[in-house]
Amino acid sequence: MTLIPEPQYSKPLPLLPDTAPPTPYPIEALPVLMREAVQAIAELEQVPLAIAGQCSIGAAAHLAQTRANAWHPGGNPAGAPCALFMLSLFGSGEGKSSARRLAFKTIDEAERVARNQHRQQCEEISIQARQLKGKARDEFMEANPLPDDPRTQYSDATFEPLAGDFIRGKPAASWDTDEGGQMLGGSSLKADTVAATLGGLTKAFDAGHFERTRSRGNAEGSGVAYNRRLSIHLLAQPVAVAEALSNPLLTGQGFLARFLFAAPDSLAGTRFITVESLTRNAYSDARMQRYWARCKEIAASPEYIDPETNEVTPPVLALDAAAIRSWADFKNDIESTLGPLGEYAGIKPFANRGAEQALRLAAVLGCFEGLEQINGDCLNRACLLARYSLSEWLRYTEVGSTSPLLKNAAYAMSWMLNPTRVDNWRTFDKTKAGKSWPPVIRPAKRRDAVLAALVEHKHLLTSNGEQFRINPRAEAAETAETAESQQRQGSPVADELRRVAESAQPAHAAYPSSADFPQSSADSPQTKTQQTRGFPQNPQLPQPEPSATAHAYGGEL
Repeated sequence: MTLIPEPQYSKPLPLLPDTAPPTPYPIEALPVLMREAVQAIAELEQVPLAIAGQCSIGAAAHLAQTRANAWHPGGNPAGAPCALFMLSLFGSGEGKSSARRLAFKTIDEAERVARNQHRQQCEEISIQARQLKGKARDEFMEANPLPDDPRTQYSDATFEPLAGDFIRGKPAASWDTDEGGQMLGGSSLKADTVAATLGGLTKAFDAGHFERTRSRGNAEGSGVAYNRRLSIHLLAQPVAVAEALSNPLLTGQGFLARFLFAAPDSLAGTRFITVESLTRNAYSDARMQRYWARCKEIAASPEYIDPETNEVTPPVLALDAAAIRSWADFKNDIESTLGPLGEYAGIKPFANRGAEQALRLAAVLGCFEGLEQINGDCLNRACLLARYSLSEWLRYTEVGSTSPLLKNAAYAMSWMLNPTRVDNWRTFDKTKAGKSWPPVIRPAKRRDAVLAALVEHKHLLTSNGEQFRINPRAEAAETAETAESQQRQGSPVADELRRVAESAQPAHAAYPSSADFPQSSADSPQTKTQQTRGFPQNPQLPQPEPSATAHAYGGEL
């Protein structure tokens, strides 16, 4: 039998610059009960430790912000808020919502009970009021005012009504959503409101201060609110917030610098299950039970809210002598990296906040642990978490100058090469992309631009600009990169992934055997050539010749 030779495929050009691998998450920095819960969430929901850790810290910050203030190095006896702004980037459908649900379980349940009770109370009062008229009704409502809304969590919100609630008396809340694009890409940060919104949010973070002056006809009204607490916990798809995170105003004004950040690699391709694993669940896991019990214990402890003004005035979790020394060393260490050639020279706004973030984290961790004073161990662990965030910001900003088009193109390739869907995308047409790609890259103009970029960079092959196939070398490289990434994260299937990436056999009978792709002269001699699966013949998609150059967008295939 005569074998049909495999075509030679050009090596894909990188869409994004090389970046450092994700920073190992310092799980040892968490309190024991929280650490165990994070490990349980990561195992049971098959998410990175960083996602589980960020969610758990976000829940702890929600509980701590009305019960503790952070130590203030300037000597302010009232301390500073320990509220946290947090942002985690992770792909759609990869478990971030499940991780958040487990971390916030007791908070969500208490919120639901409180709001149901509030609704019932308001309804009872309204029913009685509707039975009265005139003066009698006015006197009844004066004697039986509607109770304050107990809401403390906002998911689908904008800044204006949120600020209005604080000005009308709300003491504390969290803006918490697993659709972070709604906040960073929503109406609050559009061009005509972004400056005012950023200014309001930074004041809320720094001092718990809200202020607004509006016309009398404005339903939200005017006013000032002091000593409020607002934490923000956002989980977002990278592509949904890419434009916002590249906005120089968000960086220059220091808004993004106030966020603790994580952007771990996807675990897709390694999240295998077993019959035994299907019998396990978080709700019966002893580690989660202990964590939830501690969260309930904190929630049952007193909140320091002035009944006259609704101001939040908790005691300061002061630092002992060892903690002060550790914090000073940490601050000085960061300062040493800010010179022209320093590690954090390119992210000064973020690094300048690192020491403050460590103090806030120490207060949150100390509250969770029930400490009466922050000791050196607690402060050192808070510094580890603050440094992790800086390392992730540094890694992320290395690709910050990349055009949004190439980021979208990289996202499209990553999405198609996901092991759960790659079999359906090795060959496809433009119409299918317009109907089935993620919504953010589905509109015709954006879709066509992404397709053109992927063809130009040799990740896709086409002869007519309508029918496409994934360059086999792009798939092989992605599989190998996934294996490397999972080995860095300690995945038990990394070796198997690497074996598959290096020895994948063609799937179609036309290619009964396979050899490594020949390297072009431009390829690095140190880079081992890859093998890949063959593709079924498609009459609508001509098979590329070794030197094919004709396609709709021009350039070599």
